[in-house]
Amino acid sequence: MPKVSIIIPAYNRADMILTALKSVLAQTYPDWEAIIVDDGSSDNTREVVAGVKDARVRYIYQENKGLPGARNTGIRASSGEYVAFLDSDDAFLPEKLALQVPVLDADPQLCLVAGGFVEVDMNMRPLHEIRPWVKNPTLDLLDWVRTCSFCVGSPLVRRAWLDKAGLFDETMRYVEDWDLWLRLSSMGCHMQWLKEPVYLYRMHASSMVRQAVMMKNGMIAMFDKFFARSDLPPEAAALRGEAYGHAYLNAAARAMAGGDGVEGKACLTAAFEHNPALLDGNPPVAIDTLASFALTPLCPDAKQFMALLANSLPAPLAHWPRRRVFGALYAVQAFEKAANHQPGVSGYAFKAIWNDPAWLRNRGLLKLAFASLRPQRPETSTP
Repeated sequence: MPKVSIIIPAYNRADMILTALKSVLAQTYPDWEAIIVDDGSSDNTREVVAGVKDARVRYIYQENKGLPGARNTGIRASSGEYVAFLDSDDAFLPEKLALQVPVLDADPQLCLVAGGFVEVDMNMRPLHEIRPWVKNPTLDLLDWVRTCSFCVGSPLVRRAWLDKAGLFDETMRYVEDWDLWLRLSSMGCHMQWLKEPVYLYRMHASSMVRQAVMMKNGMIAMFDKFFARSDLPPEAAALRGEAYGHAYLNAAARAMAGGDGVEGKACLTAAFEHNPALLDGNPPVAIDTLASFALTPLCPDAKQFMALLANSLPAPLAHWPRRRVFGALYAVQAFEKAANHQPGVSGYAFKAIWNDPAWLRNRGLLKLAFASLRPQRPETSTP
């Protein structure tokens, strides 16, 4: 039996699945099996997979059941002690298994180890390296109620815990992976970060935006199921408003990225109703969060996004000036450029202050604004 089973669902991905398979074959850890579950494809996925001559790669065809159903078929057909997931349009980094297997081997009480990931464009060119442990260091139940900390290809999971959780919920077409991690955490599954990137996550901006309403409905259904439980710890139950507020804020961001200001405004209104704390701060948490979203690959045009946001703010923020909305965008750009050691930091910091003088009270931004004006020490040479 192989140590690791890699589950690869595929639906009409003949143009991309070979890249995924090559990343499996390139693993420096050799003790694995890969199970491709063709979920009713009408293209030549079967022929592409057949061209991979490796006994460790298996192909299964089934009538279309959806992504969670395809993953479950793969899990049931596999035999590894540990399970990894690879979407057919993404890829593993070569050391993924070599880094994660020893972590689970060393601690039998650990059910899951997750790494970081790199967002890439459609041509697999790197865009951003994501280090989720910076904002969510503990991976406990309260973290999972607030956000989905990693993508489906980041973790390596102990099979016994997947069986215990009942695998993926096949009634869910969206956020089914978040639902599984949330259930595992609520069952006492101990999770740990491996603070290394292990996965290449391809960004499909247009399709993600088109699916905004369906993604929103999936998140709401997940939280409806979770908060209906009678065994929730009080501290988790207390996060109900925050959880739904996040779901609607996420939906507002995706809707506006797709140019739908009406849906975006309705989702923002719902977000504020569920979590009034999103109105706190200067700028408000909601505007700051949406400004950050505007700079992700999911948003095709940051300025157009912020202009639509400024014109779609619901009643609690309808008074917020357009210039201050853009001030939040420029501040986020300044901080991101500074974090990535990119040029132009001071320029964006000054643009943020010009559009919204309230940023003068932010010492961090002021430091960035004036950093380029400091006289540089002359270099000294050793005789």
